This record gives sequence, C-alpha cells and structure tokens, in this order.
Amino acid sequence: MKNFKIAKIQQNLKNKNIDSLIINRTDEFLNEYIPQDAERLFWATDFSGSAGRTIISQNKANLFVDGRYTFQAKEQIDGDAISLLHLNDFSKELNKHFNKNKCVALDPKLHSIEEVNKIIELANKNETKLHFTNPNLIDELWIDRPKRKYSSIFDHPINYAGIETLNKVEKFIQELKNNHLDSYFLSSLDSIAWLLNLRGDDIFHTPLPFAYLLISVESKPVLYVHIEKLNTDLKIRLNKFLILEPIEKIDNIFNNLRNNLKIGFDYKNTSYFFYNLALENNHTPSNLQNPCLIPKAIKNETELEGSRKAHIRDGVSITKFLCWLKNHQSVETENEISAANKLLSFRESNDLFHSISFESISAIGKNAALPHYRADKNNPVALKNNCIYLSDSGGQYYDGTTDITRTIILGEPDREQIDRFTRVLKGHINLSTHIFSNGTKGTDIDYLARRSLQEIDCDYDHGTGHGIGSFLSVHEAPQRISKKTMFESVELLPGMILSNEPGYYKEGEYGIRIENIVVVKDAKENNLKFENISWAPIDRDLIDPNMLNDNELKWINEYHQNVYEKISNFLTPEEKRWLQEVTKPLKL
Repeated sequence: MKNFKIAKIQQNLKNKNIDSLIINRTDEFLNEYIPQDAERLFWATDFSGSAGRTIISQNKANLFVDGRYTFQAKEQIDGDAISLLHLNDFSKELNKHFNKNKCVALDPKLHSIEEVNKIIELANKNETKLHFTNPNLIDELWIDRPKRKYSSIFDHPINYAGIETLNKVEKFIQELKNNHLDSYFLSSLDSIAWLLNLRGDDIFHTPLPFAYLLISVESKPVLYVHIEKLNTDLKIRLNKFLILEPIEKIDNIFNNLRNNLKIGFDYKNTSYFFYNLALENNHTPSNLQNPCLIPKAIKNETELEGSRKAHIRDGVSITKFLCWLKNHQSVETENEISAANKLLSFRESNDLFHSISFESISAIGKNAALPHYRADKNNPVALKNNCIYLSDSGGQYYDGTTDITRTIILGEPDREQIDRFTRVLKGHINLSTHIFSNGTKGTDIDYLARRSLQEIDCDYDHGTGHGIGSFLSVHEAPQRISKKTMFESVELLPGMILSNEPGYYKEGEYGIRIENIVVVKDAKENNLKFENISWAPIDRDLIDPNMLNDNELKWINEYHQNVYEKISNFLTPEEKRWLQEVTKPLKL
C-alpha cells in the first residue's frame, strides 16, 4: 500500500525549515486508548496498533513498534517510504537527529514532562534547535480529521466503587501535605474517573470522560470538564466539594492562582505543555508520582467482589461461544468478524454489561500469530477447518472489567501445535500457582511463564501480564508481569488485578495465547499468591497430558472442575452436556 502522506509531511518540514518531527501515538492525556481525532500516527504511517512512535525527517521516516506489532506493522506500512525498527532502538536513533544547527519538532501536548526534559537536555548538548509545534503539524495536513465527540458523564455509585469520593480526595490532599505541595495537576483520565467516581464514553471501550483536575491543599478542587454532559444529580454531587469549569478553558488553569505555588505533576504521565504553562505563570513544578496510581491499583473489597461476579458472567459468554464454535457444522461459513459478533451477542445479554473492553481480537491461522491483530471488517477472513483460532476479548461491566484469551483448534491439530500449546499452558500454570514473598515485582516472576518454551529455544515478545482496572481501563498501570528489559515494574500488592497470558507465535502459520485474570492475595507466612477469577474451558484437544507434571495435571483438572461448577447452571442442556465433556479430568 503506497503511502503518499509521508511525502506531504516531509514537504511541510522543508517549508518550515524543520529537519525532523517526532510523533507519539497518544493524545493530550497521554492515553493508550485514544479518540479517533488523535490517531495521528495511524494517519501518517497506516500503522493501526495501540503503541508506537515515528521520527520523520526531510528524506527519511522510521516507525518504532514493540514485538506485539512487528508482523502487523510490516503488513500495514509502505516499506519504501517507512523503515520499521523496534521500540528498543528509538533512543539510539533519536540521537542521530540531534546535530548542530538542526531543528527537531514535537507537539508538547503529546509528550511527557520526563521525555521532553530529556530531549531538551539532548538538544542543548548538541546545539540543536527544539521547536514546539502549535498547531500540530499533522493536523495541518489531516484534512478529514474527525471532530472530537463528547459523551454523557455518569455516576459510578458506591455499590460499585466501594469508597466515597470525599474519602479518596482527603487521602490525596494528605499526600500533597506530606510532600509539601500546594497543588497537584491531574490529567490521567482513569485516575480522575476513579478519584471522583465518574465514568463516561469519550473513548471507545474504556468508560472515561475527558477531564482535567487541579487539587489544592487550601482551596476546593477544580474539575475541567464538559459541564453540559453532566446530569443535574451529578452536578449537585460534584458541586458540594469542587468547582466545575469548562474544559475549553484549560489553558487558563494556572492564571488565577497566587504566585509561586509548588505544583505537583507526574512527570512520566503528564504532558509537557502543562508543565511549561505552570512555569510561564511563575509556579514551581515538582515531580510526584500520581497519588491515585497505587490506591487505584489495589482494589477494595467491593471492587474485588464485583470483578469476581463480572468474570463469572463473562465466563458464561465465553463458554457459550466456544461451545457454538467447536460444534459448528460448517465452520467455513463463518469469518473472523461474524465470530467476534457472535461472542458480542452472548456478552450483550449479561447483567450490568456496558460495552466491550477493547476491540476484540478474532484471528484464524496465520492471523493468530499477530498478538494484537485486528480483523478487516470490509474483507473478513473466513474460518478454516484443521486450523487454530484465537479469541482475545473482554467486557466492561459496571462492577468490573474483564479480559480473556482462548485458543482452540477447529478440527484436528498437528503434533507441533499440541506441543507448543501445552508448553504455553505449563507456563500459565507455573505462574498461576506460584507462591511469592512480599516485595516481589512482576519482573521477578515473569520467567516462570516462559520456562517451558525457552527449553526448546522459543519465547514471546510481549509482557506476560498487565494490570486491569475496575470498570476502567483494561490496561492499568503500574502493576505488570514482564521481562526486566521490557518495562519498569512495581511490587505486587494484595488487591491488584493482573492478566496471566503467555503465548507462542509462529509467523505466517499460527499463534497461541492462554489468558486468565488473577488477583494478588495474602498467603501463609508473609507470602502472596494469585487467585484465579477467569472461568472458561481450556481446549483439551490441544493438551498433551503426558507433558504435564502431577501439579500441572492437578491444576488443570481442578480448574476445569471449577469452571463446570461455576458456569454450568447458566447454560442450556446441550451446552451443559458439552461443558461436562470438555472439563472431564485429564489422565496420563
């Protein structure tokens, strides 16, 4: 697919005497999930993945993606116009653009304070001019850029949230006092939604409203939001303890404060634009990790119980879907899109269902080898017999967020597929059953999920587990399980919810991933363990019991027994009979 937009961007750079332009895939809130009008990286490069960045110079363009998206990016971009590199190479490549008398441009709204401060240091060291664009250079060329849409903002009541807003805000302010700060600027949408018990639908599949929040020790918090999207009851609740301002006035946020306030920002997760705005208004920025980050990650008992219930309802949908697909009389008449829609129809009938939690991955054969594959709605790929099918999907329920992956064989598997699937399962079980000490980070235990694959020199190029929100983002920071070289990690704490999703991908042929959701719990003798909360059968047709040790065999048999006990009462007699068959104990 020929990309003519890169040439237009390069001509725009020449016209403005800019040598290089850096583009991150994000929005002004530095979200992973972004509205359509912020999809600038996709517009410029045709790469549609959820993580990536590019450096475009007057005669060259590089796209940087991680291992989840390598195959996808190769298929989507114009290789003649854009070179593909791994995200690990970004810093090294960026340095090449900082030379004497050169000009490098970026949009300060789309880069974090931490990132821009490093770039400023690099520019000063190399006598490179750094140009902050306004307006954004892509927006100048993006003629049919969608207009931003705003949804209704709604209450997330105490029976789902578990803790009143005022209690959360009081703890937040105490954290400011402990750190000798006058105020704190918050632009993290899931943090604002969690703190104020608000939800909305401004972003696809993630129930968040666009908003900014300034919390001060001495005065009422100020919420910048689309006020007309608040209903009367919600306005009354919010007006009791904060001031509402139109989001359109956000550029004036620091104008009317008294001089020289010490204002906190999370330098990793706040746009440089607001840091610079504080400086221009004679305030002193200070780096403090978002005080919502850990309290939000440690779910309270109401949130945990809600998540458990949501995962049972969701497990019923997955089980019904797998039964339908495994027993389909002519599976070739279905395609990736029709299969995803069938699963959606099961989910939509569930109590408390709000939306899916991300665009479902529905992938047959070689498409399953792309970890974050997106099916083409205009040209759906038909399902095939004797082929692996992978479904990675989730739901947003008012009481919890779900995410689950099941890989099944449609027909008969070959020996290699059984071997690789069983190795992925062994990794999944090893992590799920691990008892670990307090203070353990996700990076300390990631190896457990990879060990069986690495015995035959195989691996997967993505993390093993990400955090999950509570009717919030399906990818929640900071908790995660990954290699030490991939991401920063934090101590795993009781109440955190994470995914457990090892995989194996054979490029051009098939992919395997098994994902359940787990909760970190206290165990005996000052240790921690995982509680599994996802319930759906794991395909017996792809498991070699002889490759499982006694503990692994015990785990899969007990897991399947639990699946049957928790799910079967919600099924039709035919579905129940099928579930009974596919959850029978495996024997050597």
